[in-house]
Amino acid sequence: MINKKDAILENMIQTFERLGDNSPYAKFIRAENSARIETELPLTIFNRVFDYQAADDDKSQAAGQVKSMIDSYRERGAKCVWHVYSHKLDEVVVETLKTNGFLPVGTMSGMAVNLEGKAIQQPPMPGLSIVTVQTEEELERFKRVFVAEYGLPDELANAFTEAFVYDPEGQMKYFLAYVDDVPAGTAMTFRTGDVGGLYMVATLKEFRRRGIGGVMVGHALLDMQAAGATLAVLQASDMGQTIYRKHGFEEELVIQLFG
Repeated sequence: MINKKDAILENMIQTFERLGDNSPYAKFIRAENSARIETELPLTIFNRVFDYQAADDDKSQAAGQVKSMIDSYRERGAKCVWHVYSHKLDEVVVETLKTNGFLPVGTMSGMAVNLEGKAIQQPPMPGLSIVTVQTEEELERFKRVFVAEYGLPDELANAFTEAFVYDPEGQMKYFLAYVDDVPAGTAMTFRTGDVGGLYMVATLKEFRRRGIGGVMVGHALLDMQAAGATLAVLQASDMGQTIYRKHGFEEELVIQLFG
């Protein structure tokens, strides 16, 4: 049986490892007890420590290791975000972060839903169509919608979205929603074995409050099922949880962000 908490964390790490490999600007660093990504771009999404666990038999080294990672970002002038997980809480790590000027800056909910045998309802929505990105032209449209939704400045948009690369093997998939043939929303999935991760769910402001986000989630879940995934995972803000809970997602852990 899949451990949902571990699946949420591992899928997120592997997703950003792939994005880091895709990007000429980002570097993913994975060691025995840590996983992080760094870039010269002033973007916290690509300057993150996703996981750090001090060895059980050598907790005395934790403070020094945490400070060393913090310094590696600060020496480059990068603002870093550090993830702390409710099921792996380490007070030494938290205290070291605070001692070095890190403060809580938000939380996310690690959520999961079993897909095996799950009936996913997709009510028809007039004028809405969702396509799996399969051409460079569609991928460029995906990038433009994502950039517009997240408000990335022009000088960073092209550099950041270079991480979105078409995967012919289908482990990473991009979905683009159209309303009356106008690009309106995005979603991305990344499959690791029996686990499908859902990311980049966004709807342009002018198309919100029509239920498009919920339909995008359902479409992605159906695609995961068809590919053989038995568990779907994601990380949600407080605002996004309502949509996901309607599809059966439940909170499995809390991710506290320090920055």
